[in-house]
Amino acid sequence: MVKYSIREPTNKEIIKCIKLLYSAFERPLPTNVKKEESVWKALIDSGIGIFLISEEEGKLFGIGGVFFFEKVSSFGYMAVLPKYRGRGVGTEIFRNLMKIADERYCETMVLYASPLGKPIYEKFGFQDSFYGTMYQLPIQLTDKGFHYEQVKILGKIPEWISNLDAKTMGFNRRRYLQLKIELGAKVLAVENEGYGLLVDTRLGPLVANNLETALQIIKKGINLGANHLILACHKNFPKTIINSMNLTKKVDGANIKMTYGKELSEKLDSLYAIGTYAKG
Repeated sequence: MVKYSIREPTNKEIIKCIKLLYSAFERPLPTNVKKEESVWKALIDSGIGIFLISEEEGKLFGIGGVFFFEKVSSFGYMAVLPKYRGRGVGTEIFRNLMKIADERYCETMVLYASPLGKPIYEKFGFQDSFYGTMYQLPIQLTDKGFHYEQVKILGKIPEWISNLDAKTMGFNRRRYLQLKIELGAKVLAVENEGYGLLVDTRLGPLVANNLETALQIIKKGINLGANHLILACHKNFPKTIINSMNLTKKVDGANIKMTYGKELSEKLDSLYAIGTYAKG
């Protein structure tokens, strides 16, 4: 029997939620917690995201989120403090998030799971799609022949990026991508060929029609301070990109993209990097 409550956090509790998330995985808080808070609030205020927390005797100890893209929902920010694990808290939060997605008539549900979290989602019927693996980018480009003059920094999401991204992912993320720009992300784009989103030091998502465009965007990202990306290691992923860019695999391990419900019409050949990474 569940003795704790599960509910949405108030605006005043968002920073507590952020601290909970980072503490659950023994990660240091971001240097600018207020900026992170503004991201969470923007997701909520825009109607894109809903967060749920678990609470017992005034203590917050579990969290999860669901994000909406028309008929597709995506789950993330799943975490439970170590002291409270083993009680089915994460499972109960996720069950409630799925219920919200069902009430929104979402036909497809997607998430990125760590090896630790994968068995939980399999119980709900989620199936493997592909792996996402984090790689460290080189600090600087050593090859003088690297060129990226065609890559421009955009201040908004043009129609062609929206169409390319939707064709690749199988659903429309334009509102979400535009929100990320408004919160400080940079769009690196080669017109009509591909784009990458630079968020602080992470480059991703990265979507391109060909490998040459993807490499140009990665090079531009490094020039602007990107130090890592999460490669989308699907069956058609060009592994030559790892050696050609001198990428170093990080020790965090791989994530698994998992899906449930109606199959998406994806074009994964154009997907080089994703923008999210699960810890739990």
